[in-house]
Amino acid sequence: MNQQQILSEKIKIGISLCCIGAPVRYNQLGWDMIGHLGREKGDYIFFPVCPECMAGFGVPRDAIRLSGGTGEDVLKGQAKVVSGKKEITKQLVDGSRVCLDVLKKNDVKVFVYKEGSPSCGVYRTTLRNQSRGKPPGVFGAMVLEEGMFLIPADDLQSPIKWWDWRRRMFAWVWLS
Repeated sequence: MNQQQILSEKIKIGISLCCIGAPVRYNQLGWDMIGHLGREKGDYIFFPVCPECMAGFGVPRDAIRLSGGTGEDVLKGQAKVVSGKKEITKQLVDGSRVCLDVLKKNDVKVFVYKEGSPSCGVYRTTLRNQSRGKPPGVFGAMVLEEGMFLIPADDLQSPIKWWDWRRRMFAWVWLS
């Protein structure tokens, strides 16, 4: 992307679907994180994705968790994803791949993720409602491998943190 494009084209941002207010989490919750951006949200094109929905899991559903390792280990076949007593590894990996394909086909280079998610989490995942899980989640591992610029959704709530992320995002997009 050249300097003129940076100034004239909107940056495409992938975002976890639950972070735009869609009630797609296992417990039917969602958060409108981009609402915190106010009128600035119109400066970007958002591509919401949910690996768990793309995997065909319903809402509400049992919570999922990583078993035996990280999302990277799941992708290598060394760990699994479980929901209750049911293994759902293949479905979540397939749903995550579909989401990544959507982002790649639309030339998305930035992703806003929900930290703590066993699918979208990047630096922290949860294990039985405690932040002890091993990061990243399955889709989180994919976006890390893809080399996307990553922004934690919770930081959109703070004007100061968003200002800092936005500054770094523009520099990253411009230089990449």
